[in-house]
Amino acid sequence: MDSLPFNPETQAILTTLETSMQAVGRQGRTEVRQAHFALFISPNAEDYLSFAVPLLPNPSRWAPAVAEMHAQFDAHGKRPRLEYMAELHPDLAAALAEAGMVCESRSPVMTLNTAVLAPPPTHPSAARYHPLTAEDTPLLHAFLINQSIAFGGTGGAEALGWLPTLQAGLANGAVQGAVLWQGETMVAGAVVQIGGGIGELAGVWTAAPWRKQGLGYVLCQQLLADYTAAGYALCWLSAAEGAQRLYEKLGFVGVGTQLNYGRHTSP
Repeated sequence: MDSLPFNPETQAILTTLETSMQAVGRQGRTEVRQAHFALFISPNAEDYLSFAVPLLPNPSRWAPAVAEMHAQFDAHGKRPRLEYMAELHPDLAAALAEAGMVCESRSPVMTLNTAVLAPPPTHPSAARYHPLTAEDTPLLHAFLINQSIAFGGTGGAEALGWLPTLQAGLANGAVQGAVLWQGETMVAGAVVQIGGGIGELAGVWTAAPWRKQGLGYVLCQQLLADYTAAGYALCWLSAAEGAQRLYEKLGFVGVGTQLNYGRHTSP
């Protein structure tokens, strides 16, 4: 995947995206502000819903700040987790490893100028596009359960951990989302989480029997068209392994790398 060179322009873009991550983090969570980290603590028990984002400027030594972050997560009974743009904090990874945290994912960060998004085809595909709404709770349950299974989860109760934030976001405009149906089968879904005037295309999934048929592209193209129509000029994402080609086809370009770190849990 070709990426833009890291220069003051891309640094500014990544800084804006990290600020957007903080704005999204405040949705349905308690913010704990420290000198060098902002922590977002979810009331839900699922630990993936709580995380921290580092703050600029970077400290001369990360170790004390990382220890303070750990202590605050421990005080809230949460496993320390961190999401950040690697290029903005080049010395942080070593300090996290020294503190016993491991890199759980490393993903290309891509952005889309919505002005270059191709309009959806005038002849719709056989799959039916259906936007998510806050009022349709059964649909939201089905969306989250199918998403969990598509990502290798069980589709059990843990799949519904994000439901309150999803429902609130759909109600207040902080989330847009949609699914595709083939007949009576939900085959694909995705959301855009909006914070600070910028949306992140996230949680894009296609059910296993329906993959490699272009359904992810159909879904994302229409969802991004809805997002653009709502007046947004920039969208971003952290691309899952093997998904970059899809996003490049939609017009996304690489700008950096997102790292997600977590502390080991006891076996």
